[in-house]
Amino acid sequence: MDTKAQTAGEDLERGFSTRHGVDWTKYMLYRPTYPESFFRRIYNYHGQKPGASWSTAHDVGAGPGIVSSTLVDTFNHVIVSDPDEGHGKVARQVLVEEAGIPESRLVFLREDAESSSVEAGTVDLITACECIQYTDTANAVSEFARQLGPGGTLAVTLYSRPYILGNERAQSVWNAMFTAVSRKYSQPLFQRAFRILNSGLDCVALPPEDWEAVKRVYVNAGRGTETFRISDDVPESRVGSNEELVWIYGDPDWSDKEREVDSLRGLMSTWAPGLTESEARGYWEELESALDGATFRTETPVVIVLATKRA
Repeated sequence: MDTKAQTAGEDLERGFSTRHGVDWTKYMLYRPTYPESFFRRIYNYHGQKPGASWSTAHDVGAGPGIVSSTLVDTFNHVIVSDPDEGHGKVARQVLVEEAGIPESRLVFLREDAESSSVEAGTVDLITACECIQYTDTANAVSEFARQLGPGGTLAVTLYSRPYILGNERAQSVWNAMFTAVSRKYSQPLFQRAFRILNSGLDCVALPPEDWEAVKRVYVNAGRGTETFRISDDVPESRVGSNEELVWIYGDPDWSDKEREVDSLRGLMSTWAPGLTESEARGYWEELESALDGATFRTETPVVIVLATKRA
């Protein structure tokens, strides 16, 4: 399949872009790794449908191709799209030059989630992982419906910051750092993103005229969707009355043992934009005091929203 590109408008403000200092080397080092069970859950949902096709997947907001690198093991062709030109260059390097995936199996597109050049009804699975918060969700979901063929699967996913277990003081400080980030960036783009994060994706509507068999899976969300909350600005839930809600607690695939403070420093450095060193110094000092040199366990809250395109 030929490689294509579509130029995105330079005048549009975008979230999590190279202009905000995104460092993919740090991102891939310190962010959670998608476990095999993450993809198995998506594939099981897709594969249970009669006549499920495994021809083409579209990884929306693909960044450096983290999810794409696994999709290519199952699908014949993978579309790798992202509105940021720098991200697309990294994805090509990671997938083609480093992983050795034949370029004929990949299409690289520089475009927004809300407006794609992908032909209507040609995609079997769309993944939108860690990116939906930077979109107009209604327009993005409508665009996803256009691309998917009947019976195609949409998987919108989000993981939040990890929870420190067994030390309420440390968790309170850790949470306060993210609240500080949400207060620092008042631009509409970022405030919309924080609102979507705060809802645990419950504000993302899946209109029944386009979607069926909607399933929302919440992992390690011991306090319900409040687990995902960074600030108090929480939008209205758009969860439909016929949607299936699944709660999974204590998932070891999204848990870490024997962590140290430096791992949290690394994780925080992947938030772009984030706090400056001077802005964060007091939080780190208080967090180190709360942990008193001890290692600790964390659980990462995750939500996976699955939906099927109506025939």
